[in-house]
Amino acid sequence: MIAAVSGLVWIHHMYASGTPNWMRMVFMISTMFVSVPTGIKVFAWLATIWGGKIRLNTPMLFALGGLIMFVFAGVVGIMLSSVPIDIHVNNTYFVVGHFHYVLYGTVTMGLFAAIYHWFPKMTGRMYYEGLGKLHFWLAFIGTNLNFFPMHPLGLHGMLRRVASYDPEYTFWNVIASIGGFILGMSTLPFILNMISSWINGDKAPDNPWRAIGLEWLVSSPPPVENFEEIPVVVSPPYGYGMNEPLVAGAAHQE
Repeated sequence: MIAAVSGLVWIHHMYASGTPNWMRMVFMISTMFVSVPTGIKVFAWLATIWGGKIRLNTPMLFALGGLIMFVFAGVVGIMLSSVPIDIHVNNTYFVVGHFHYVLYGTVTMGLFAAIYHWFPKMTGRMYYEGLGKLHFWLAFIGTNLNFFPMHPLGLHGMLRRVASYDPEYTFWNVIASIGGFILGMSTLPFILNMISSWINGDKAPDNPWRAIGLEWLVSSPPPVENFEEIPVVVSPPYGYGMNEPLVAGAAHQE
């Protein structure tokens, strides 16, 4: 639904041009409609978490961080879909802030969550949890300090693609710069964690997350053929925490 509706919203990039008012209204409505399947997606994520045995380890922190940033990006995205607001903040840092919350905040948080989640299975080593959490908090705080100030800057009229700015914009730009430095520094514990844990980290068990998926039944890292024979799945698809075997002939899962 998101892909289909997104093909019908492109005029929202041209509200400030000579677009007829009737066309602005049509594409404003179509742009706002993107929030419907997007909202369903967010509730699907929340429903996935609901009732789960949540442990706030590094992958989960990054997953929750990405969800939070996506929701914030969606809220300001609805603001931008409105013709009067979009015309006011057109070509300003408000647009830059919204764009980066989606494409950096959300996507990067999801990528890091995946890297930390799959690192034990890929390398056979456990990452260092302390460095992982340090990486998350530096990245989360740095991202918000970097990109949130762009919204008030845009509302006050600071244009993007400029080499300098008026003194009235100094405060929020200084905050954004501090956030940018923190965000850049967050990469250092990530690189250190990946290299040091890959070389000297603790041996990863087959199923460090107590997950109920076939990929966690093989060794870490997996053998070349994964399974010597095709496993027969006997557990229900959402059998988390039921302490029942996942495949025929397997021991009980945690």
